[in-house]
Amino acid sequence: MQPNHLNRALGLLAVIAFGLTNEIAAGLFFVSTQIQQSSPGVGNLVPLLMLVGGVITFITVVAYRYFFASGLVGAGGEYVIISRALSPGVAFVVTFLAWFGFTGALGTLAYSAPKFLSTAALSLGATGVGNFFASNAGILIVGLIILWGFWFIHVLGVRLAGTLTTIAMFLVFAVALVMIVIGFATSQSTFVTALTQHLHISVASITAASPVHNVSYGVAFGSALPVLFFGYLGLSTATQTGGEAKNAVKSLSKAVVITVTMVTVIYTLFAWAVYHVVPWQIISGLAKMKMSSYTTSSGLLQFLMPPWMSSLLNLCVALIVAKTFLPIFLAQSRWVYAWGEDGLIPSVFAKTHTKYKTPVFALTLSAIFGSLSLIESINLGFVFGVNIRVLSVMLVFFFMGLGMITFPHHAPGLSSANTSSLAKNRFMQIFIGVLLMAISVWFSISITLSSVSNPLFLQPAFQSAIVIVLGIVIYRIYLARLRKQGSSSDVFIRERERFTKPPAQ
Repeated sequence: MQPNHLNRALGLLAVIAFGLTNEIAAGLFFVSTQIQQSSPGVGNLVPLLMLVGGVITFITVVAYRYFFASGLVGAGGEYVIISRALSPGVAFVVTFLAWFGFTGALGTLAYSAPKFLSTAALSLGATGVGNFFASNAGILIVGLIILWGFWFIHVLGVRLAGTLTTIAMFLVFAVALVMIVIGFATSQSTFVTALTQHLHISVASITAASPVHNVSYGVAFGSALPVLFFGYLGLSTATQTGGEAKNAVKSLSKAVVITVTMVTVIYTLFAWAVYHVVPWQIISGLAKMKMSSYTTSSGLLQFLMPPWMSSLLNLCVALIVAKTFLPIFLAQSRWVYAWGEDGLIPSVFAKTHTKYKTPVFALTLSAIFGSLSLIESINLGFVFGVNIRVLSVMLVFFFMGLGMITFPHHAPGLSSANTSSLAKNRFMQIFIGVLLMAISVWFSISITLSSVSNPLFLQPAFQSAIVIVLGIVIYRIYLARLRKQGSSSDVFIRERERFTKPPAQ
């Protein structure tokens, strides 16, 4: 191990791939249809909500590009931005919470990937294998193998992880295109006939089991949109490559725009294709009948394919869901690395492998907590990981918005070096900042209210509050260490000077 040395080995394509592969995974193939179960009444409004989610994400792109133009790129992504634009203490606490949210996402992925393998096995007639993958024991065993397998890949180097992520991105394109074509080329009557032949259950009985039969715009925009926005949260992973991207300022500025554009188009077309061919009442009815293996997008469209093709498709989707460990491990570990580099946590977490130049201790910490999250997801289902991740990232966005307002006053030197089109337009800086804050509050309230029926200790808001308190305690310990090095006033002067400089490039 050696201190503070990452390998700048990622080109523009790899940076885009890290962002895109984190965005297109469970949100596309799993959450886009499972939302009928968690938000009954959203109905066929899912494609519209996907488009709205993309528009909202473009607001964050403007904020990212504004900060990138001041040189605020580096390992840690939003932590670097908020610490320099607003406050190092706030930056640590909110990204510490986001790190916890990503841990929930790791558990969600490890929980959902075996389900896709189960669907693939069942479509081939391997009932025993399929049932094992769908069982709690199967989910735990397979989930842990996948999780720690991707930990090992990351330990071997960011170049290897970037290459695999780029390959996975093209697999995503291929599978999404096949499913989009099938969805738009098939009528609902053809799907209904195929479904009846395969399940030997009348469509009338399935739709009758649906808990709701009418579309609700209140449900759609009140509870479903924040959950579906889960699919767009992976954009931040592109910012985590700032310590390992070649020509990071230009690469990241281009990558966030290209990534969001591509993801918005794919999400909208995909959801539109699925709901073009599948009546939404069938999805919620199957879920109510405890037939959740068929309620993923690939599980539904498999009825329109020969067995070999549906099995291959479900296997590809399982790989696509599993590959999201690549970008999430990068995001989680680089936050930990950045905190260690700034001295907020023990410096051992900023040490990297002598040969592979990867933050092994930071990666291991993420894998351990991801394993614990998998166990929690088995009890609570996918919505737990989705809710906690959306809520945590909303707080990051809130303080990024606030940072846009405070940046010129908090770090005038960095702000004056800004080369973006927003640099001289103070009104737009404030407008976008306030808009980001408003959207964050809206989504946070929605996520909190949708979870009030859970026991208190399992509610995302309550768990977030605990993590925030823990983050504050850790930061105060950091300040106490600084005070031992000099007077209180000197400590805060040195801290302010250090955190109003751009990260080392």
